[in-house]
Amino acid sequence: MQTNGVSKYPSTFYRVTTKGIIRDERGYVLAVKEGSDNWSLPGGGIDHGETLQQALTREMYEEALITQAFSMKIIGTEAFFVADREAYLMWIVCELQFDEPVQFGIGKDAQAAQFIDPMACKDGVHRSERLIYKWCVDKTATYE
Repeated sequence: MQTNGVSKYPSTFYRVTTKGIIRDERGYVLAVKEGSDNWSLPGGGIDHGETLQQALTREMYEEALITQAFSMKIIGTEAFFVADREAYLMWIVCELQFDEPVQFGIGKDAQAAQFIDPMACKDGVHRSERLIYKWCVDKTATYE
């Protein structure tokens, strides 16, 4: 919408992504490293025309070679600014449930994938690690 040639909306860009929480029998969560030293929940950008389920299915395969069917439940969202990209990210965080223990590997978009203790991420150096703690342990935690 424009008024007198000037948009009333800010010129910001949001990359909408989806992240999946997958727990093992110990309560550890599957985490991946994508081209960096920090852990993050597996997931990524939602492509135009994809449903949330389609995006999660694609991202779980691209990052962790997961081909098993799953059900999902949205548990929240997180939005934050990423300075080096000069863009905002919005995570749609979902709990994923599998009928059998999940089988995973290291997909083409990851350098590592493993189950980690989310408690160990509480004071992580990187925001993505602290967000693992927030969404898997204490949803009231806030991070700038």
